[in-house]
Amino acid sequence: MKTCIDTFEAGLNDLTRFLANAERETELVKSLRSEARQSSLTPYEKCLLSEIAGVGTSKRRYVYTVAIVGLYGLLERLVDSILENYIGIISALVDRYDDLPEGLKKNHVNLSMELVKAVSEERHRGDLTASQIIANLHSCLSGDSIFRVNAPAFVLHRGNITLRKAREFLTALGIEAPARRILIMPAFAKYFAAADPPVDIQSFQDAGLERLLAPIDDLVERRNSVAHGIIDIDDIETVDLLNKRCLFIATFADALHEVLQQELLSIETTCRHSQSLGRPLAVFNDHIVCFNSDKCRIAVGDRIVAATGDALLPFRWSAVINLEVNHTRYQSLDITSTTQFGVEVGFNARKNHDYFLLLERP
Repeated sequence: MKTCIDTFEAGLNDLTRFLANAERETELVKSLRSEARQSSLTPYEKCLLSEIAGVGTSKRRYVYTVAIVGLYGLLERLVDSILENYIGIISALVDRYDDLPEGLKKNHVNLSMELVKAVSEERHRGDLTASQIIANLHSCLSGDSIFRVNAPAFVLHRGNITLRKAREFLTALGIEAPARRILIMPAFAKYFAAADPPVDIQSFQDAGLERLLAPIDDLVERRNSVAHGIIDIDDIETVDLLNKRCLFIATFADALHEVLQQELLSIETTCRHSQSLGRPLAVFNDHIVCFNSDKCRIAVGDRIVAATGDALLPFRWSAVINLEVNHTRYQSLDITSTTQFGVEVGFNARKNHDYFLLLERP
């Protein structure tokens, strides 16, 4: 999933650089047209400058169009790719199809049939054929040890990805209360804490949460208007407002990634890819967690997870930053007899949490 986020962020960085350059060009033209600078320009340069300055409104419309269409495109590609990638990872983590989340299994058959219909009507541009979709479904329902979930079926959409559609995608995967889950993730907590005035997510009822995510649907509406050539000059946003819109979508992307990470961890901590460390002996300065174990392999860089017991934010995790035994640091430990050791983590650790060490994802 990190690759999906990296691709999204690379595209977003290109877009924000485009907006920054558009703003600089405007400032440069304004500076060169000042009375103090005019005398140093040649007639040809003055003519070019006048022509450039004369397309100000058209340029504003162009910058706005590129930003809105580009930003929506990044959002749609992210949602499609990260959910498909999530399904691929979760399928590789479990031994059998029956071990997948109930919500995913419940919706897989009907959504696969919708995908078959879309492929038959040539409404789906993926690589799967109708026969492949049916074969994949058979591998899941027949109890084969090797099964293939029809991941594209869970992100099938005819129109734009609205907030309602994104919520339906997540619900179909068995993720409950997706809007609230997304909004209480650290990415949005930081975003709304910096708002003026700050926003307390916990004080909102479910209906109010939809309003906090309204910029998603507003972006979709603006994208559709632009695509149909409907651009009201009075509705064109400034570069500053477009940058704020980019920040919101970037925050949504990070929060979505965080929700999916939480879901993956709920499976990883209960399958063969994890080792239980139990509850710690002690926690110092919120980041040094001390354990006692007679059998454990752990190294700097491994993933360590704390199960918090919180229904909305059930896990905290990070890489192992440092390892110590008797105040001596180690890059790795292969414990075969009772040993007390300390682990430095990147999250706020608590003594009443249960800890797990995770192997690399398949």
